Amino acid sequence: MEEINWEQIFTKLKINTTELIEDLIMILIVVAILAIIYKIITALINRIISRHERKINDPRAKSLITILTLLKSFSRYTIYFIGFAIIINQLGFGSVLSNLVTAAGVGALVVSLGAQSTIGDMVAGGFILFEKQYAVGDYVKINDYVGTVSALAMRCTYLTTWKGEKIIIPNGQIKTVINYSGDFNMAVVDVPTPYEADSEKVLEIIKDVANNYYEQHQDICYEKPNVVAINDFGDSAVIMTIMQKAIGTNHFAIQRDLKMAVKKRFDEEGISIPYSQVVIHNSDL
Repeated sequence: MEEINWEQIFTKLKINTTELIEDLIMILIVVAILAIIYKIITALINRIISRHERKINDPRAKSLITILTLLKSFSRYTIYFIGFAIIINQLGFGSVLSNLVTAAGVGALVVSLGAQSTIGDMVAGGFILFEKQYAVGDYVKINDYVGTVSALAMRCTYLTTWKGEKIIIPNGQIKTVINYSGDFNMAVVDVPTPYEADSEKVLEIIKDVANNYYEQHQDICYEKPNVVAINDFGDSAVIMTIMQKAIGTNHFAIQRDLKMAVKKRFDEEGISIPYSQVVIHNSDL
């Protein structure tokens, strides 16, 4: 089998082997330098983020961490963009400045060919940041997903659920946001009580449980509780409701604690919590 004469092929194609090798070496050097720059930027940003993560409940720390995570994403795209322009220039296709303009033109062409959603995601990410809809560390519900915001990038928002699942949501697809990390959230506990029980007595017991809980947990309770006497008539129970404002996202813990406290007190008072029952009437009897 005849060996390929690469030198002859390069000569026919009018390619200078030495210049080609020099260009390839220069491209590798550029890629290496840009990779090092990106690693340095990323390490610096991560160091600042880790320094402020201990103050995640401080709104200013949250805003800083959010901006830094977005900056990390932006720097990656910027370095790729610059590297692309320098490589094109090294291959002999004009100056770096003209290549930046060319790359921008190519980007516009790509958008027209179907990348509108990507640009839309980036624009939506900018609105999320400037409108301060949520920040890194906030507990939110985005569309149908609930979790803690672990990062906000130019194109996506990253959520971590209580199960440890990492959910990636394109910013342009975000329709509704519920941010639970405000000043307070409402803990709502519906307490089913028997129809045959003395409702006024049961109400006083529930109020006593709710007030005792507030006195013992003022560090997570925003105000004194409000107990609604009769909120609804169920199929097998009279529904009374405890409403307790919770500081931050403590409403989940408060709801669990109040349910346990009510159940324990009902057991002590001999009050049963109703459950669904079916009564069958036999007309033959």
